[in-house]
Amino acid sequence: MLWVLLVLSALPLAAQPVCPATPSWSPCDLVFDLEGDEKPDAVELRAEFRSPHHRTYLMRAFRDGDRRFVIRFSPTEGGAWDYRLSSSIARFEGKLGQFNASESDSPGFVKVANVHHFQTENGKPHLWMAAGVENFMGMPRADLDALIAARAKEKFTHLRVTLDDKADLVEAAERIRAINRQGMTADIMFAAIPEDWKEREIYITNVVTRLAAFNITWAGFPAYERVLHGRAILKDTGALLKKLDPYQHPRMTMAEVTSAPLLADGWSTMLGYGTTDANIGGVEHQFYQAPALATGIKNTRDLWNATMNGQYPGDGSGEYMTAWYDFMAGNRYWDLEPYFGLDGGRGLALEGVEYIIYVEKPGPVEVTLEHHGYDVAWINPANGERTKQKDYRGERFTGEPPDRAHDWVLHISREGEKAGMLKSVKFQSRDVPVQEITLAGEKPVFDIPEPEENEMSMGQPLKFALKIRKDTRATRSLLVEWTAEVSADGEGYRVVGTGMQGTLKVPPSIVRNFPAVLSLHANIVNANGKAYLVDRIFKLVP
Repeated sequence: MLWVLLVLSALPLAAQPVCPATPSWSPCDLVFDLEGDEKPDAVELRAEFRSPHHRTYLMRAFRDGDRRFVIRFSPTEGGAWDYRLSSSIARFEGKLGQFNASESDSPGFVKVANVHHFQTENGKPHLWMAAGVENFMGMPRADLDALIAARAKEKFTHLRVTLDDKADLVEAAERIRAINRQGMTADIMFAAIPEDWKEREIYITNVVTRLAAFNITWAGFPAYERVLHGRAILKDTGALLKKLDPYQHPRMTMAEVTSAPLLADGWSTMLGYGTTDANIGGVEHQFYQAPALATGIKNTRDLWNATMNGQYPGDGSGEYMTAWYDFMAGNRYWDLEPYFGLDGGRGLALEGVEYIIYVEKPGPVEVTLEHHGYDVAWINPANGERTKQKDYRGERFTGEPPDRAHDWVLHISREGEKAGMLKSVKFQSRDVPVQEITLAGEKPVFDIPEPEENEMSMGQPLKFALKIRKDTRATRSLLVEWTAEVSADGEGYRVVGTGMQGTLKVPPSIVRNFPAVLSLHANIVNANGKAYLVDRIFKLVP
């Protein structure tokens, strides 16, 4: 006889709870066993859950063994939950039930907020700091538990894990549960996704039904550019995740360089970067309205350049990561945006409240401020040690680091004002600046004089260069990203160069048919933070 761990009454809203003592944001399993004459290959089973505040979640069952099915669900608030079953088995079709969830101190799942940042379901800002886990499924469980505990002690909030298409999802669920127990989110990457669309749908459905109830995000491929037809596979996979995941966990893919070309496909809610190069991450922050994650962080310079790009760290380990977390947790990180009113470093700011300046090459620093009194300190990014300076009042701060032995972080802030702002329940304190990109027009600021010819060959390295029409204070320093795209073939753009000049090669992954029309774009951010787009069209031949 088919039964559930809960008595499912034939009457509406059976009184006995389904998941006794289940705290909010914790998974519980409704378990169903089949009768002898019921064929497991033909079973369809799902439940629609309704919260005390009438939010609904449609959860599908997964097959757990030969003749057992499970619906896994995490209540998102305490109180009485109603549910309704729908099934290919007639005696369960339309059955109603109810259970009670207890309140918990969990902040809830992570979601995108304030354009480039994150918050949890309780409305609090979320400081994303991730580390990768090598050999997630092959590592002995005791070793994994020790690694999870170590990363939690280092204050990481996310662990990035990888599943292949043959992974034991029962074991994967238990390992993700262990990450969640330490208060961390699991970012799930796929080592491989079936190319056949039907096999892909079965695989992704199985993964979502088993894992969506945990505290997770979807992290795509480790480097989608290396995957044949990676964009198309991710577009279909992303659409399935968007359709099947009732919690709408954040979705993205990691990349060797940037995943921004995939934003146009409509499934990704975040950007992934394999570089901390300011010519890429710093430029694209001004072009795209999505939060970003950078991997490949090996030292303080990588970490702080990613931070100045407006990216959250997606990799790293050690004291400098913990120092970063402790420093950022004391600031209004969810309100910070790149700031350009300075010389001698790179900046983030909530103007008039807080300015964070990274000085990679120690020397004189000048920062334009709103006129207030400020606390001033220099921070050693290696260990977080803070060297207090004399308070400053005015509109133009100048100073130098305590020494030139290493990189430094300058912190100029109104600590009293920040403390007062925290008394408010408002998440963001200003509208996030989103600028309109300036295109080349009748009076262009920049030109692309090289490549000189209007035809490119796939195998031929070509020089590229950007020309400034008129030097101004705004052009004293430029961030420049060069991208190439064959729009007709639908593979998206690739970054082919950075800086004012260099040599490029067209990657074969962006073109399928020859001859082709290639667009070469120079994406530019000037010293004032203003963004420009300049492009040229070329004929592309083999």
